[in-house]
Amino acid sequence: MLSRLFARAFERLYHARNQKKTCGRLLEHDAFDGECFTIDAFYDRYRQFLDHPEGFYLPPAPLDELRFRDGLHPRERVVEDPGPERRRGMRRMIFDSPLTSGDATNDTVPFKWFTGRREASRVLLLFVPGWGRRSQGFEEEMCLRWAEAGIDMGLITKPYHQARAPEGSFTGEYFISANLFWTIANFRQCVAEIRAVLRYMRPRYDAIGLFGMSSGGFQAGLAATCEPVDFHFPFITGCQLGSITWHGLITQFVRRDLERKGVNEASLNKVWSLTDLEFLGRFSQARHVQHYIAKYDTVVPTRYQERLWQVYGRQSRVDLHSSHYSAYFRRHFIVDDVARFVKDRL
Repeated sequence: MLSRLFARAFERLYHARNQKKTCGRLLEHDAFDGECFTIDAFYDRYRQFLDHPEGFYLPPAPLDELRFRDGLHPRERVVEDPGPERRRGMRRMIFDSPLTSGDATNDTVPFKWFTGRREASRVLLLFVPGWGRRSQGFEEEMCLRWAEAGIDMGLITKPYHQARAPEGSFTGEYFISANLFWTIANFRQCVAEIRAVLRYMRPRYDAIGLFGMSSGGFQAGLAATCEPVDFHFPFITGCQLGSITWHGLITQFVRRDLERKGVNEASLNKVWSLTDLEFLGRFSQARHVQHYIAKYDTVVPTRYQERLWQVYGRQSRVDLHSSHYSAYFRRHFIVDDVARFVKDRL
């Protein structure tokens, strides 16, 4: 009882400090691939891919065209000297997005590669972060700890986040919004980028996998429907995206914008079905899956995390007596548990 009360109080306190967000760019003509749709017309055009997700989430361009290279995004600022970073095992890279948005700021992808200092790792996990993260300090801390435990890590920056956020927008503002079709395009771009990293890393390791946090779990899961991976760790994430948006604590401004456009929960679930593991999770190509479910979550409400676990065939799970945000306090346990799970199966 006390852990539940603390978790939910912490969630609401944290949200109270960050509840003024809203999307300042609601499109009058919200097009997809240059064409405007109604919800029903979009669903009718693309629903064939509910049985063939790789037809929608197309494979990325050849790796040599994406130019994986050392470097920083033009808008990325690093306080530390890159020498100590290298010694700690964090290599900063960039590559060209396989699916361009037309915004140069958004179409260069920052990528961090963490390696241990003791010996070469046989496995790499790609960390796909959540929505609206101001920085990647939390994710970097976890990745460095994994690297020290013998698990190499990749950390991607998602479209319209951090350095990729256009001038004047907050991180993630344009990634998920009441712009229904722009949101779908953003998911498709993100999945293509995840697939590109997996293909870049596959020849370098015996095993690769995905760790998808919150919204990042949506895109990591979609990538796993198209790319074989050895490990997949959904962390405080779920399915039924329209309902998560409708009832989640931090997406209420999106819901209000949608209601002003005449969109309801059922319509939102319908139009976003191609981004939803409720429908596509059955195509997962992950060999080993372990879920981390926050029992008192109101951001990705726990019932939708439970539903994703069911979609994936009720595989291994760890229940966290936390909310979405207070799962932060379990980060060391999660790192150690994932490392143990991986090593037991190599």
